[in-house]
Amino acid sequence: VVRLRRLPAPSNHCTMKDRHQSRILAMQALCQLDVLGDEFLSQLDEFLADEDPAADTQSYARELVREIWEARDESDAVIQGVSEHWATRRMSTVDRNTIRVGFCELRGRRDVPAAVAINEAVEIAKKFGTVESPGFVNGVLDALRKKLETADAPPVNESDPAAKG
Repeated sequence: VVRLRRLPAPSNHCTMKDRHQSRILAMQALCQLDVLGDEFLSQLDEFLADEDPAADTQSYARELVREIWEARDESDAVIQGVSEHWATRRMSTVDRNTIRVGFCELRGRRDVPAAVAINEAVEIAKKFGTVESPGFVNGVLDALRKKLETADAPPVNESDPAAKG
């Protein structure tokens, strides 16, 4: 059983434009990691600096990549649980990693509203995925959002008469 828990908010102070670029870089780096494996981690800083983005952009992308890569098995299991008829390993590399980035923000970034995390992922899917990618990414992330909201809800005390309505 995979337990969902929210992670603490980061101390990073990127602008919205910087964060958009960070999310794209994180998705692209995760695609590289999917293909090359852990060896790519030694090249991550060079990869993130390739087009000379702002330091905050690189920092936020690096945080996302490291958090996602370290927790990928757990996260993929949760993603798999809401992805009807789609094994995570069979998703396109872009879709899978766009969903991973969105899920990381939904789960661990209290400073990023759920609607923003989902919308950003959909925009990345439009730019880098297939024609079906935006709808697929939106559906999976919305299901994950609902699952997280349910996990965050306080349990109802069955013995409390007020809880029974």
